[in-house]
Amino acid sequence: MDDDWKRLRVSGLCKQFARGSVILSNIDLTVDRGAFMCILGPSGSGKSTLVDLIAGFEQPTGGTIAFDDSPVRGPGPDRVVIFQDIGNALFPWLTVQENAEFGLRNFVRNRRERRTRALEALELVGLDKDTHKFPSELSGGMKQRVQIARGLVMDPHVLIMDEPFAALDAITRRRMQYELKDLWQRTHKTVIFVTHDISEALILATDVTVLSSGPGARILDTFRPGLPDERDPADPAFIAAYRRVEALIGHVQDAGDAGRGEAR
Repeated sequence: MDDDWKRLRVSGLCKQFARGSVILSNIDLTVDRGAFMCILGPSGSGKSTLVDLIAGFEQPTGGTIAFDDSPVRGPGPDRVVIFQDIGNALFPWLTVQENAEFGLRNFVRNRRERRTRALEALELVGLDKDTHKFPSELSGGMKQRVQIARGLVMDPHVLIMDEPFAALDAITRRRMQYELKDLWQRTHKTVIFVTHDISEALILATDVTVLSSGPGARILDTFRPGLPDERDPADPAFIAAYRRVEALIGHVQDAGDAGRGEAR
């Protein structure tokens, strides 16, 4: 895959659905190659719609999405999505290895190459000893690792993750956060990660984008937390970054509540 691109650019992006419902309004976002971008926002802020647009699953009403100057016009192997719904994301009749290989079937004819790439990806996520198992034999965290491996075998420009750990218990979720960060550091992939959890974003991100409440959500702020690689939620710098995001989201929610009160 061509690796000459430098950044993903979202410019003036708008999305309007039926009956005039505006979901996103004038979104400008730049994701540098190799970045770990976390997109935060309250429920209804259009986070999932934004990543669906970047993935090419939806088409914008206005604006553009491009790798440098090359427009994104639909889905493609350069963008792979890891979904939240781990229960339905894997094929239950396929083994771990077969699930990891699945996306390659339309792109790699050589079965040995598909197997090699799948095994390499499964080793990266720590499942090289579980290749023969079926999804029913896996824990929630293991299922999500299979999803990540299935994405990595495609060698995408961008790995898009839409609240991938939301269905996991708190202990597994924290472990998966640190495993994902380690994986990102080893693979140097560009990651766009959607979450509503401020702490999760600050543990993972090189860059944080905060969306306002919908409808017509917009970007409130994009910033780099400036935290060390090893991050401690008790660190004063971590707490300050947390409060920065919390204040942004809280201010907009308070304003929205006030506006609705006046309307009544």
